[in-house]
Amino acid sequence: MLLLAIYFYFYNSEYLQKSDYKIYDYMMQLSNQVKKENEFYTVIVNIDEKSLEVLGQWPWSRVINANLVDNISALNPSALGINILFPEVDRISPLNIQNFYKNFFNLEVEFRNIPEALKDNDALFTQSIQHANATLSTYFYDNGMTAKHCNALLYHENILKSRETKFQVNSLLCNYNALQKKSQNFGFVNAWKDSDGIFRRIPLFMEYKEKIFPSFALATIMSFDQERYHDLSTDSILLNFPVSRPKIFSAIDILKGSVPPEEIRGKIVILGTSLIGLNSTYKTPTGVEISNSMIHALAIENMLGNNFLRQNPIYQKINLLISFLLSLFIFYLFKKKAYLKIVIILVTTFIISFIWAFDKYLHNIYVSIGYLWVTLLVIFMLIFLYHLRERSREQQEQEAFLVRQSKLASMGEMISLIAHQWRQPLSAINGTVLAMDMDYRKNNLQPKSFDNYLNDIEEMTSYLSRTINDFTDFFSKNKEAQVFTMATLLRQANQLTEHALSDKVTLTYEANEHIKVKGYPSELLQSLLVLLNNAIYICKEKIEEIGEGRIHIDVQEHRKRVIISVEDNGGGIAKKDMKKLFSPYFTTKSKQNGTGLGLYILKMIVEDSLDGTISVRNGKEGAIFSIEIPKNMD
Repeated sequence: MLLLAIYFYFYNSEYLQKSDYKIYDYMMQLSNQVKKENEFYTVIVNIDEKSLEVLGQWPWSRVINANLVDNISALNPSALGINILFPEVDRISPLNIQNFYKNFFNLEVEFRNIPEALKDNDALFTQSIQHANATLSTYFYDNGMTAKHCNALLYHENILKSRETKFQVNSLLCNYNALQKKSQNFGFVNAWKDSDGIFRRIPLFMEYKEKIFPSFALATIMSFDQERYHDLSTDSILLNFPVSRPKIFSAIDILKGSVPPEEIRGKIVILGTSLIGLNSTYKTPTGVEISNSMIHALAIENMLGNNFLRQNPIYQKINLLISFLLSLFIFYLFKKKAYLKIVIILVTTFIISFIWAFDKYLHNIYVSIGYLWVTLLVIFMLIFLYHLRERSREQQEQEAFLVRQSKLASMGEMISLIAHQWRQPLSAINGTVLAMDMDYRKNNLQPKSFDNYLNDIEEMTSYLSRTINDFTDFFSKNKEAQVFTMATLLRQANQLTEHALSDKVTLTYEANEHIKVKGYPSELLQSLLVLLNNAIYICKEKIEEIGEGRIHIDVQEHRKRVIISVEDNGGGIAKKDMKKLFSPYFTTKSKQNGTGLGLYILKMIVEDSLDGTISVRNGKEGAIFSIEIPKNMD
């Protein structure tokens, strides 16, 4: 249920959408290396800085604009689209100048030697537009003013009325009335950036006041191919951005006639501008910024070459469903600890899905593969972290079990030690009591002898009491840190291992009385007993080879830490066993003499309870185990 809830969140996640955009960008760049470049259908005539240097600042007189349109038309393009809005009349038109002086100054201004046909620049420009059958630009936006004549716009008797689109607006900017009325070919020049600021798609249709209008690129194509829109089953398209771009010619070169006719003949011409303030630029997935005119030129290329990508939303749902089912199966495999199968599934899914997605891309379908890859990887990481937490919990429980098991084993050893240590004092007490009884029966129990007997019994019971204290301290659950001297601890360790020593195995230790530690003496004592018992065992095991077993404990202070070293002369540890020495259930002893838990538990106690470290190395004659712990006396 939690996974299902996460997938519902992913479905409308902007993060997932942005991730899918990045995969689309990668697919596009990869496909550009595979696809061959075709000849372009479009060229761009650009009103640029070079043109302004010759003809002056923008806006130009509509006479110049008319001349530019006529020159382009004379080169026989298949279509002309003008990606420039003309919302106002030409203020420097002779007719408009006459009207201005008439209205404001009541003056009659005459222009002599100017033919009547040249007095209205807007009429000349309108005639050129009609003659060229050019497509004009409009612009849609929200919450703005719309001119009255713009509200009456209807595209070719609304031949697109059966279309549906999610792009709806409430404001429209169009050309001046006379120009807009005389042209049936027009389209909006809007282009949208995705949520990450990158331009990838362009809307084909937009709705304004319950009327459907085409994009500028589509309207330019429909100016010579009315049926083209019937092939489009979507209201927006993802563009393929080729490595190269359509050719761009300066407007001044067209006016001068210096552009070879074959560069224009039969092409679709987009007349636009790259002037700062008149043209927006958009960053593409390739990292290159392009103009609005180039966007529509590429849109035309995509539609005529059928290279644009279709992105059916059903693929997003399918990919999410596949990802959900795979994540459930991966979760199941994690519970079964089938890690190899998980790796195989992930690698196989990646390879198959990548081949499938890339093949579809080459056939102009983008299957939104990011909805599979991104969600699956994110869910995999969540499941992986959850599994790590579960494994950690299981490991902690296992370690706690091993500690309890070790404690029980240590308890058995401790009881054995106490039993061994109690035998002699109990025998001595028994003998003293018998001696007292015999003297009493013979009437020889003198006061001085009686006091001696009592002193012997008291000394023996004190010894027994000390062993009981050692036992209770060793298994005490009181975890409050205590201050103790290392000398006292070593004496305890020596007493508890006396019975295991023999004439041929001796234990020596050095520890100054002033070395004090604040910590847990029972844990440190248990750690030392593990090392001492191992050392005693190996010395006895190899007594015939070494002749005499020697075990030495050395304690040194180093700044704020104490280092306890236990060294024996049992021949050392094989190199191949060094790395496995502290692993659970690893032992070099026989099954009857070792469980493989001693050193593993020892390492846990030193690192977790004592906040220390343990290391091992081979000395001249045998192994040297070193426990380093903080003094904690600050």
